[in-house]
Amino acid sequence: MQIQLTLPQVEIVQIVNRFENILHSHEGHFQMTIPTHGTCYFTHENKQIALTPGEALLLNPSDRHCFHMGDDAGVIIAIARGDRFHVAPPGERDEAALRKWIEPGIVKAYFRRWMDLAFEHPNVELLAAQESETRILDDLQQLMWGGEGRRQLDTEQKRRFSPSDRHLMEAMEYLRAHYTESIKIDDAAAIALQSRFHFIRSFKAATGYSPYQYVLHLRVEEAKRLLLRTSHTVTEISFILGFSTPSQFYRVFEKSVLATPEQYRNGK
Repeated sequence: MQIQLTLPQVEIVQIVNRFENILHSHEGHFQMTIPTHGTCYFTHENKQIALTPGEALLLNPSDRHCFHMGDDAGVIIAIARGDRFHVAPPGERDEAALRKWIEPGIVKAYFRRWMDLAFEHPNVELLAAQESETRILDDLQQLMWGGEGRRQLDTEQKRRFSPSDRHLMEAMEYLRAHYTESIKIDDAAAIALQSRFHFIRSFKAATGYSPYQYVLHLRVEEAKRLLLRTSHTVTEISFILGFSTPSQFYRVFEKSVLATPEQYRNGK
């Protein structure tokens, strides 16, 4: 059995029970393999490795590998683009750093959270997909390198970028000006002079919203105005505001307002 989540920069796969693949590599992508139960028999660059639950293996781009396992085993695999995944904190970039022990229960909890992200936005907009993959990549960093890795990344980001309130405000104004359009998180982060990772965290710290949640907030507020002051249909409003489908608009509006668009329009 396989469950898969695919986003532009990262792919997450859970495989349970008997599985076998052939020798291959992922050009330009890192792969993290974490057995959750049973034994995963791994071949990495012609070296045989028996991975037991919690023994995480991080492969560099172009590493040739394959694995097989029986009916009593399962793994969670993350494949991420090289330019979106930090290999290791400074001083840990040797072969020994490719293997880490991670509590299987924690990995499973993270996996459930990643699947929730996918189900939260079934009709994925670009900004939502980018936020989700950023959160997943951030989680992967935390899983692989722990608190020290998170501190290293934060320190590097703060040293590289010199964020100020003015730049963050300019990014917020950019979102306000384009909230009905397809927004790229990297465009807003560049305005704030921050990386994608740091921008999402600093924006939420400043506003209480993630960038995508803020866009949805702006859309809902404008929807309320349009429902009360225009004769546009609910379907028309959903497309005016940039929702991918009317059903997505219904879901977001009702969750925020605790009423359907029609109920809100009729004052119920």
